[in-house]
Amino acid sequence: MKKGDIIHSEGFRTTWYPMTGIVRLMARYIQKRIGVDDYLKRKKVRRILDLGCGNGNHLIFLAEQGFTVYGIDISPEAIKIAKRWLKKRGLKAHLKVGDAEKLPYKNNYFDLVISHGVFDHISFPKAKKAITEVRRVLAPKGYLFITLRSTESSEYGRGQKVAPNTYLLKEDYEKGIIQHFFNLKEIKELLKGFRIFDIELYEEKFPSIYTVDKSFLESSKGMKKYVNLKKPIDLSLKESRWYIAAEKI
Repeated sequence: MKKGDIIHSEGFRTTWYPMTGIVRLMARYIQKRIGVDDYLKRKKVRRILDLGCGNGNHLIFLAEQGFTVYGIDISPEAIKIAKRWLKKRGLKAHLKVGDAEKLPYKNNYFDLVISHGVFDHISFPKAKKAITEVRRVLAPKGYLFITLRSTESSEYGRGQKVAPNTYLLKEDYEKGIIQHFFNLKEIKELLKGFRIFDIELYEEKFPSIYTVDKSFLESSKGMKKYVNLKKPIDLSLKESRWYIAAEKI
């Protein structure tokens, strides 16, 4: 079984709720929920692609709002889980197993592409190829909502350095996976052909008494630590991620 399939089949880092930053971008620029069944529509959007859809956390969120939703992921196991979850919720999505560098969709097909955490785990040259594909399948003036791991993260430097800002992880279930971190210079290079209209850096800080499990591996094993508020708290561990909204030009 491939690494990506193991991560999903055994529940590692699977997320069952949409990322807060993606929800905010949707509310700001696509449509905002203002009632149980009421929305304030900001941009006419029909088809949305979730690139690297995983187990379907964003697919569920988008399908519930009435969008025509597509999802693609390199992991067959992830697609299998997403299909089962959508069926259980009575929702529909067009799902495929595939590679971000060779998207099986027509030119100018989507109004919006979202991608969370996908570009973190491929090399920068591959990321640029994938973005070229994203731009191809986006309609003129279509939107891209993307999240990227920041070089400000405390995890920056973990593993074996294999390229600038790129590390080969050697621990636990992530062993053998590439982790790339982005700075503003790389973001500018990556998003050529796009006009950025929103960019935020989300950061979470953790006391240094915790291990890498709490901040990065999201494991509950050995995570419980008692904090002594009578002493200064050293918030030296930090998770840092870019949330970016851009328009195809």
